[in-house]
Amino acid sequence: MSIQHIPFPFTRMHMSKIPFVRNTGPSTFGARRCDHPSLAASARDYINRVESSETFHVPLETIEATLKAYAEGFFPMSDNDRLGFYSSDPRSVYFFDSFHVPRSLRRYYRRHSFDLKTDTAFLEVVRSCRQGRPEWISEFQVQLYAELYKRGHAHSIEAWKDGELAGGIFGTHFGAAFLAESMFHRVPNASNVCLVYLMEMLLRCGFHFCDIQYANEHTARFHPTDLSMKNFMKIFRAALKDTATF
Repeated sequence: MSIQHIPFPFTRMHMSKIPFVRNTGPSTFGARRCDHPSLAASARDYINRVESSETFHVPLETIEATLKAYAEGFFPMSDNDRLGFYSSDPRSVYFFDSFHVPRSLRRYYRRHSFDLKTDTAFLEVVRSCRQGRPEWISEFQVQLYAELYKRGHAHSIEAWKDGELAGGIFGTHFGAAFLAESMFHRVPNASNVCLVYLMEMLLRCGFHFCDIQYANEHTARFHPTDLSMKNFMKIFRAALKDTATF
């Protein structure tokens, strides 16, 4: 596959009008909940059981329902200890020709001392993201993401420093689409470095875009593009027909 080369840093200025979102719950950004029973019911039956066990095995029908939900443009999220599938309209996406790295981060990225890795500590990254957002990421979701990881549909990008995990991002992968789910940091700028590294890697590997679901004050610094759900599904379906290797 021929990949268009866009030299680092990503500098083209483009930013759509995006409502900033704070970490208070799905209703904050006007998410639309999927009420189709085949997508959500199987997961809800297991919530109480899962919260008391870190070794719970997610039922196959729940995994299949989740894959179907993703294919239809939904993503999982917990709200008041209940797992649901949501979509956001508008949908925020990072495109390679409009992704913007702030000048200070650009300088930092060139000289950072993190050891960047992929898929070596997936569960640790997910659990670290959950610590900052327990109302959004339930223990059930942790196990669900672990199952997606086993099937090649989820990945982690990790920043290590002195042998310790300093920050990271995890997301899901379908066809040539990467859907960033969450990020965290224990050392300043660790997650930002992971994001820039992720975008470089996705471009190099032939992905079409990086979906971030909806923008907040932090992710808006990198200039995501705001798409209607209709337009997002057009590019998402095109990406599903293509193949990219993480």
